[in-house]
Amino acid sequence: MASALLRRLSLTNVRSHRDLDLRLAPGLNLLAGPNGAGKTTILEAVVLLLRGTMLRSGSLKDLIMQGEDYLRVEADLSLDGVGTTAAAAYSRAGERRLTAGGAELADPSRWLESLPLRTFLPDDLRLIKGSPRRRREYLDELAGKCDQEYGPTLRRYNEALCQRNTLLRTRWSGVETAQFVPWERILAQTGLAVTSWRAGVLSRFIEPFQNTHALLTGEPRDTVRIVYRTNVADLEEGEYEVRLAENRGADQQRTFTHLGPHRDDLRLIRRDLDMRECASQGEQRTAVLALVLAEWGCYAECSGRGLLLLDDVMSELDDERRRGLMDIVMKGGQTVMTTTNLRYFTRQELEQAAVIELTKA
Repeated sequence: MASALLRRLSLTNVRSHRDLDLRLAPGLNLLAGPNGAGKTTILEAVVLLLRGTMLRSGSLKDLIMQGEDYLRVEADLSLDGVGTTAAAAYSRAGERRLTAGGAELADPSRWLESLPLRTFLPDDLRLIKGSPRRRREYLDELAGKCDQEYGPTLRRYNEALCQRNTLLRTRWSGVETAQFVPWERILAQTGLAVTSWRAGVLSRFIEPFQNTHALLTGEPRDTVRIVYRTNVADLEEGEYEVRLAENRGADQQRTFTHLGPHRDDLRLIRRDLDMRECASQGEQRTAVLALVLAEWGCYAECSGRGLLLLDDVMSELDDERRRGLMDIVMKGGQTVMTTTNLRYFTRQELEQAAVIELTKA
């Protein structure tokens, strides 16, 4: 089975960590310490290195230690048994340098493909409360992990969409109807493939999501559902092309293409109510955690890859739900979890974990 692991992490000038070096185990790693010890900062550094993005909202400059001009994050990775070093350096002036084994990288996409990453922060509810785009990105991550052809197909769709939208916005420049036809044909072909993949992966994902949610809440499995919304449902390829042609006038007024999977959305339903509008923050938080854990569990089980970052998830669960969470986490893959209290864990869990204790700076 293929494997990918983060073995060592080094931070320089990242928030309160001037010089920190950690060794990580293949399974569960617990970052334990009081508030202010910089536990979440370590997760932020991993995300910055492997994704090139921020874990929390704010400016990248906020990650650089006060009084310093730059930060650097370095990690030793094992990818299918082959070791390599990933490094990222950012300056206050906006300069960036990424390397893999000392060689320059244009972007961190290499790490996204070789070491998939899932994260959970208690206050990050964008998957439920955020825009449809965020939920489409989540769908695309799911579908892309299940089928390698999904990514190229989605890119073809987005390229054709961009071309059609450009034509719509240049309608006063003598754009002929025939110029729309090849792009609309590609949109119909790839658009239906994208929606089919998304619907298929959700149909396979719903059971592990419901099982995970039940473990975390004690509620019946069918308490929660995922509803996929698309405006091209039940269309055949020819009908799709016809609809695009018929919509040109209206789309020219909008200056964008209205029909297609770029307008898709998904909703989490609990007790027949939309969780975006009719659920407490605690209920929303638990649903997001269940989504993250279910996705990571499925992917780690089938591929052996995956890095899971969990920030302070144990404090809001009772003892029974903590055991359910740990059952999921201990099944496989690599996890880094922050905690302020090691008493949340059983003796057996602590014996199987690598415990890294941090003190307040």
